[in-house]
Amino acid sequence: NSSSLISASCFDDDALMALVQRAQSANHDVRIAVQRVRQARAGQTAAASRLWPTVSLTGSASDERSGLPDQVKQGKPDTRAYRGALDLGWELDLFGAARAGADAAELDALTAEEGVEAARWLVSSEVARQYIVWQSARLRLAKLDALLKAQTDTERLTRSREAGGLASRFDVARAAGEVQSLAAQLPPLRTLVAVTETQLAVLVGANPNQPLPELSASTAPWLPTPPRLSARQPVDLLLRRPDLRVAQKQFMAEAARLREAQADRWPKFFLAAAFGRQDLSLNALDLSPVRYSTAALAFTMPLFDAGRLRAAVERQSAKERMATLQYEKAVLGAVKDVDDSLVALNQERDRSTALDAVTQQRRTGLRHAESLYREGQIDRLQLLDAQRAVLAAELSAIDGQAQLALNTVQLASALGGGWQDTPTATTPRITPPSLAPESLP
Repeated sequence: NSSSLISASCFDDDALMALVQRAQSANHDVRIAVQRVRQARAGQTAAASRLWPTVSLTGSASDERSGLPDQVKQGKPDTRAYRGALDLGWELDLFGAARAGADAAELDALTAEEGVEAARWLVSSEVARQYIVWQSARLRLAKLDALLKAQTDTERLTRSREAGGLASRFDVARAAGEVQSLAAQLPPLRTLVAVTETQLAVLVGANPNQPLPELSASTAPWLPTPPRLSARQPVDLLLRRPDLRVAQKQFMAEAARLREAQADRWPKFFLAAAFGRQDLSLNALDLSPVRYSTAALAFTMPLFDAGRLRAAVERQSAKERMATLQYEKAVLGAVKDVDDSLVALNQERDRSTALDAVTQQRRTGLRHAESLYREGQIDRLQLLDAQRAVLAAELSAIDGQAQLALNTVQLASALGGGWQDTPTATTPRITPPSLAPESLP
């Protein structure tokens, strides 16, 4: 199952892997897709039955009596009859209409099966995305709490300095405003944590009112580290995308229905046969059991239908062409998704690297500030400013790491759930396959 690679190959996170595996079996969209497979398989069986003869057993019993005089009963006797027969009917598929219909139904069933994989693919991506959002919101909450505490200390110290004539009321108002600004950022983050928890519960088919054990088992918040990918990927990975396989099977099914519509314009031949036995009694006179049989070969050929069959072919031809174009569009969209995801991932990696560098520089500055504070060259307010700068940089770095992880999930999803990490120098650039209708598989 390629969709599980979103958690297994991208991130080393047991809780995320457990959520993805649970969603792939318990998610309601996945379960609905499984029922569509059952429906399609039943349709396949019904369509394939046209290729075989139908055999049925028929029987009847009748007893007809009247109170007429015996002289009259000579012309209209009392009758008692028992009949049993074996009937056979078969449409001879000389021009392939039934076979094309069966092929189309089989492709519908394969499409439904690919639909299950597509549902798992989508829900796996969404679970991974929501999990990363949940973890990053918790991390930001922890950093904001620390930053708010540092800013509160700064405000308190500024007020003390104002009382001693070392700070102005403007300095106090600015420090108090920073405290309120940070406090205002906490409620949206708490809301985001709660909303993502309920969303994850819905994705795994659980009650949103009950906490998920996979989430409650997590202790300290942390972001999984995404792997480093090569800049270019082989084109055959696009064939792993379930939505492409669904689009492919759909246009192949429409092509089979086009063959069926074209075959309907030719004669149809039918074979019918019956083998039976009849016990007959006339006016209480039992006649010997009679065996009988019949066989017939018939055909029907359309001569005039006011263009109905030709219109059916043209309509199905248009549907087949639309399905082909939709497949071409899906392939181009998949290539676009991969290219866009690669660009976004590479740029976000550069941004994350820059943010990490900022954090390291501010930590270095904090160490110098601590040394100067111990030597009495700066006061506590300047030290708090340095500490607050480090927390702010760490908060930005968390945002960068979260976005990097989300972009990794997006790339994994664009590639159908996983990838091969190959050297850039030997990996060809992704290009779409030939989109001419005759070249499509």
